[in-house]
Amino acid sequence: MCSFTNVFGYRLSADSTQTTTRKDTSFKRFTYFRFGVDLSKIVRSQLAKDYKIYEFQIDANFSKQTSLAFEFGGGNSQVDNAFLVYKSSSVFGRFGIDKTFFNTEFKGDMDNAFVGIRLAFSPIQRNNATFVIKDQFWGDTSGVINSTRFNAMWIELNGGFRVELYKNIFAGWNVRAKTFLNPKRFELLPPSYLAGYGRGDKNTAFDFNFYILLNNKFYS
Repeated sequence: MCSFTNVFGYRLSADSTQTTTRKDTSFKRFTYFRFGVDLSKIVRSQLAKDYKIYEFQIDANFSKQTSLAFEFGGGNSQVDNAFLVYKSSSVFGRFGIDKTFFNTEFKGDMDNAFVGIRLAFSPIQRNNATFVIKDQFWGDTSGVINSTRFNAMWIELNGGFRVELYKNIFAGWNVRAKTFLNPKRFELLPPSYLAGYGRGDKNTAFDFNFYILLNNKFYS
């Protein structure tokens, strides 16, 4: 090892003049998985007359301030009035990331605010639709529009907050802004309510979730 004497007479090694940079290896990916159910959809489905919807969420840590999220669910809806009657059913899947705002204060601290983005896909089944056109001059006309299957795709931005209520039990809320990527598929008889999205006749929708989540930690 080479060395030299500085102006003050102290001997320094060449290695001591170099700053060693070490990679932080303390963080490990996928050390927890949370599973949650959206309680707001359960309550709203009980109160609504034209739809029944259920939604779930799974998320896992990918980096110190980023988590991967997968949300899924399904439901059915109906249009039933004097002029038009039909039912629809759908399932959906959403995949994306959440970015947290704050650093953790201690090991295992998972309370945080976040923003995220999702890409969603939903296959939809619309049953036969019966319609009535009322005309005082020509008389009423009725008919049936055949059932069909089609797919919906949309993108959404969301933000919210999650807090640990008790050990490994979390509550979290978030708000979402959504827009269809294929709105032309909804120009003819859209579902009154699309699982994972909202009102099918709106190209842009806003939604709210309130999750209860259970956390499965893989670290001590």
